[in-house]
Amino acid sequence: MLEWCRKLRVAAQRETPDDTVARKHLTAIYSRLVIDGGALRDQPPDGPKKITVEKLKPEFRKELDRRIFASANLIKLNREQAIEKTIQRFQGWVTSIPPDGVSEIDRREVKSGFQKSVKDMDFISRRVAIDQGHKLASNVKYLLAVQSGAIALRWHSNWRRPGYKYRQDHKERDEKIYLLRDSWALEQGLIKPVYGFYDEITAAGEEVYCSCDALPIYAPQKLPDEFLTEKGKREFNRA
Repeated sequence: MLEWCRKLRVAAQRETPDDTVARKHLTAIYSRLVIDGGALRDQPPDGPKKITVEKLKPEFRKELDRRIFASANLIKLNREQAIEKTIQRFQGWVTSIPPDGVSEIDRREVKSGFQKSVKDMDFISRRVAIDQGHKLASNVKYLLAVQSGAIALRWHSNWRRPGYKYRQDHKERDEKIYLLRDSWALEQGLIKPVYGFYDEITAAGEEVYCSCDALPIYAPQKLPDEFLTEKGKREFNRA
């Protein structure tokens, strides 16, 4: 049985996916946002310029490398667990074979079970790639917003999307505005927090399979009245 388990392990390692798909997916997102300037298209007119993207390229590259590393580790872990589970299932099946042998139906069931394990692993690997891709995009946009003088971020939840398994607390954050700490508008006493600061909550895309977005706001004039201090209201004729 040891020899059969060895052969099964070799076959499983050959058939189960590696991190190639995730690496290509992440690199494509990086190219779209950073190389092709896609990150700027997601910004408002008063947001960052191309020169800011160029300046931040080293930081963006580090973030890409981080996400590729995280994806590779997750896929490797899931791959090893899937292979071990398949071998354990095979061992259990072998030890339960009756003295008169096994039927063709049983053989087909075992083969089908092995194929399902491979398909499940492929699905999980693609989900890892998608999740890490959203984390990469979220962090690129966050770095770009902060370095370009954003003063707040508006949370956008995809809870309306059919089939999306949203988190209830993320749905409750939908369209709420969170200030960025140490922004110029805050330091000048023009704005005040209503729902708190962004660093007090989990960031968009931070939690597993979260596909929420945080949309930057650069000017106090774009904030609702309740975010303006008395000084801010006088400054922008809201008093």
